[in-house]
Amino acid sequence: MSRAALLPPVLLGLVVLLLAQMVGLAVSELLGLPLPGVVLGIVLLVVLGLLRPTRAVLRVAEPAATPLLAHLQLLFVPPGVGIVLEMNSLAQNALPIALAVGGSFVVTLLVAGWLLQALLRRQDRRRNPGRAGA
Repeated sequence: MSRAALLPPVLLGLVVLLLAQMVGLAVSELLGLPLPGVVLGIVLLVVLGLLRPTRAVLRVAEPAATPLLAHLQLLFVPPGVGIVLEMNSLAQNALPIALAVGGSFVVTLLVAGWLLQALLRRQDRRRNPGRAGA
């Protein structure tokens, strides 16, 4: 029996989540990427979940991730404090911030709409294979 099997499931899940975060931070630093390491760690977990041989990694992380997701609202407190502390800087850069937020919203909305239309067309073609060019 391995030592990892002796750990409580929640603790083992936290180890997996922290390892993914650490790998993401290391990759971000080593490659000099402008992405936060935490985001790269999440992407790593998603990739591990998509690949059949490594799906067990997500099953191991689930006992720790579920309670964290249940209390997700608490994770918004530190950024909220940071926003209050940087209010002057945010006020000085209000226009670029508003353009970035508004622009990203519009782009996301357009891409989501385009993707939905493409998926609906694909679904319609699968349901009605004899109907051409509708």
